[in-house]
This record gives sequence, C-alpha cells and structure tokens, in this order.
Amino acid sequence: MKVAIYLRRSRDEEKLGIDEVLKVHQHTLVNLCEQQGHSYDIYREVASSSSIENRPEMVRLLKRIKEGYYQAVVVMDIDRLSRNEFDSSDIKRILHDTGTLIITPYRVYDLTQDDDSLLVGVTSLIASQEYKMIHKRMKRGKQYAQQQGLWTDGIPPLGYTKGKDKKLSPNDRADDIRYIFNSIIEGVTIPDLIRNLDRLQIKTRTGSKWHYNAILRIVNNEVYKGNIHGIEGTHEAIVSVDTWKKANTIVNEYSFKAPRSKNKIYPTTGLIYCGNCGKVQGCNYHPHIDKLYIKVCRCGNRTFYYNDVLKLIKQEVLSQKETILTAISSLDTESEVDNTRHRIELITKAMKKAEKALDKIQIQFEEDDITLPQYRERKAMRNEELEILRAELDQLKKEDPSDKRKTLEDYIRIIDELSDEWELLESNGLSNEEVNRKLHSLISGIVWRYPKNGEPILRVIYK
Repeated sequence: MKVAIYLRRSRDEEKLGIDEVLKVHQHTLVNLCEQQGHSYDIYREVASSSSIENRPEMVRLLKRIKEGYYQAVVVMDIDRLSRNEFDSSDIKRILHDTGTLIITPYRVYDLTQDDDSLLVGVTSLIASQEYKMIHKRMKRGKQYAQQQGLWTDGIPPLGYTKGKDKKLSPNDRADDIRYIFNSIIEGVTIPDLIRNLDRLQIKTRTGSKWHYNAILRIVNNEVYKGNIHGIEGTHEAIVSVDTWKKANTIVNEYSFKAPRSKNKIYPTTGLIYCGNCGKVQGCNYHPHIDKLYIKVCRCGNRTFYYNDVLKLIKQEVLSQKETILTAISSLDTESEVDNTRHRIELITKAMKKAEKALDKIQIQFEEDDITLPQYRERKAMRNEELEILRAELDQLKKEDPSDKRKTLEDYIRIIDELSDEWELLESNGLSNEEVNRKLHSLISGIVWRYPKNGEPILRVIYK
C-alpha cells in the first residue's frame, strides 16, 4: 500500500531528547512499512496536542488523505493522531469517509468496521482525558512553583539571572533597567530614550537595538518590582514599587510615539478639549504667516492664536504652586493616617481573597466540577468584585496623607521645572514633547471655549 508515516512528539517523557525519541519512532515505523512492503511518505513534527490548526504537518496530511493519496496512516499509537477529543472526531471522520486504515506496530484499525471504530473512539477518549489531567497537573505545579518564587517562564527578562534554585536574582544588567525606568519618570520620551540607549551602546537581552515596544514591555513587566504573575515579593526587585507604578502609569496613560509630519507633538497635544462638544482640539500651522492656531471645532468653537493660549495655560499652571503648598501644610493628622491605612489593609485582604476565589473557580472548571455557564457567571461576579475593590483602593491611596504628600511634592517639582525651563514653543528650554509630558503629569484636561461675541474661556482640570 501507499501509506503516510506520521511522527509527532510534544513532551520528552523518556528523557532522551525529543529529536532522539522521534528518530527511534521513525526507525520502528519505517522497518514496519518495509517488512510489509508498503511505500511511504514521512510527516514529522514537534507539536503539542492543541488544535489541528497549530500542527501544519497534520493539516497537510489530512488534505492529501482527502485527495486519495494514501490507503493508510502509520503511527506509533492512536493518540499520536490527536489527544484533543474534538480534533480526534474530525480525524476519525476523514479516515472513515476515505476508507483510510490506521496502522500501529500492534494492530491495524479499519474505521469502516464497527468494532474497530468503537475501539479507536474509546482509545481516543481515554487519551483525551489523560491529556487533560496531565495539563491540569502541570498547570497546578507551575502555579505552586510560582508561589514559591520560582521562575517557570523560560528565559529570564533582561536584568535577571535564574539560579540553580530557579529563583531570580539581579545581574549586571540591572542598572540598565533602572536607567530605563528613571528616564521615563524624568520625562524622557521613548524615542529619545531609544536614542540614548543606542548612544550609550546599551543593547537588548539578545544584543539587538531597541524599539518602541521593547521599552513598553520592560516598563509593564511586574517582574521588575519583585512580582511573578501577581504574586508579590517572590524575588529581589530591581526597581521600587513606587518607581514601577509611576513609569507604568506614564507609558499607559499617554502615548509617547515619535512625532510624524502630520502628528507633531505640541505642549498641549491630547490635553485641550472643546468646551461645547468635548472633542480633542489640536493645532493648525499656517506657513504663510508662520503661526499656530487652535483648530476650529466642527461644532463651531472658534480658533485662537496658539501662543496666547499657551501663555494663559502657563500662567494658570504656575499659579497652582501656592495652592499645592497650602494643601501640603494642611495634611497629616495621625488619626486620619491610621484610619486610611487600616482601610487600605482591609481592601487589600479582600482583593487577595477574591483573587484566590478566581483561581479556585478556574480549577473547578478545569476539573469539570462546574459547567461552563456556572464558570462564566462566577468568574464575572468575582471580576466585578475585584474591579470595585481596585477602584476603591485607588481612591483611598489618593486620600492617604503620606501618598498624597508625595504626589503633591512631585507636582511642586514639575511646576518648578516648567517655571524655570518652559519658554512656550520650544527654543532653548524644554522641548515641546517634554512640556507635554509634564503637563500630562499635572492635569487631565484643558477645556477651551471661544464663543461668538465673547472672550476666550479656558479652564484647567487638575489631577
């Protein structure tokens, strides 16, 4: 017969190495075909037992079976075809409809025969259940290892080394990570940071040049604050939680992509909103007079000379310094501090309890203790509970006198920098992008209205 030998391996159970195991299997099946006088083609792949779409050789084989190329498929065991019960049914149907046999070293299966069809079905079902149990055990083992502070996600991120105990420890690249985080907090844009890294010949973990998303991945990676998948304090942090949070907030609240010719960054980019309809209002440059104006809004909100608007914004922002200093001096009574911190502790405990409940719901679903509708309902309920708790925690942290003092002191520092170095549209002071970054740290929006037969109205909304 003309047959197809299908070889697949996803795990090295024999500890010989996957390539070596496949060589042994190939030798066995080739000998089997030659002894029985079959001509053969070999389909070989290393793939998990996930869906067929992720197994290109199986896709190719099934296509050729449908086209009538083969009379049989030769495999080491039935479960080499698939351990996925849904895929097994599809494969079984194709083999049945085309009259294709399954040949193993132990027996031949003809799916057009009821007994063989039943036997293959039962074998596939058992293999599917075995795979599910292996997957559950591996997942639980991985979660347990992570709770012990062990790194189970392959190659450690830049700045860390995995020791023999499988725990992470900072290495000589940790200073590069600190440099990236501190640069973001100090107001350096990501394009400028990439140029600085290239100038200093600081490379990525693989020795490549930096790109925008590589910086984002580092700043968003909670490993650098000592966490693994939400589990806190699993290893030595490279940056403090406060530093990580500040940099993370900056890159996720506002985009710092390099300005394009049609998307230039101005001091107020992404900050000015129409006071009539709420749409963001940008700027228009008029080259024939070399001047910038606020864009005319579609709702009719009128234009205005941009530099005059900047003067009003700068005057308003700098005047906030006295207000902030007054707020700092009025902070801190011991009872307020203790009460706020106690409430933060209670909410944190409630969040951990909800997160544990989510993990249990996941395990119950994986072990078929609950149905899919029950799983979705319980998961949605816990997620909603977590969202409410997170919002309450964020609000409390803003009210925490010690945290609030630190935030207000940061605002004072930013205002002082703007006072000393902001010369409206960039000249020798801060660049437009740097001013834009600092304004985004201070304010959430600027409402602009210029009604007909009236004076311009500008209102700054502070964070």
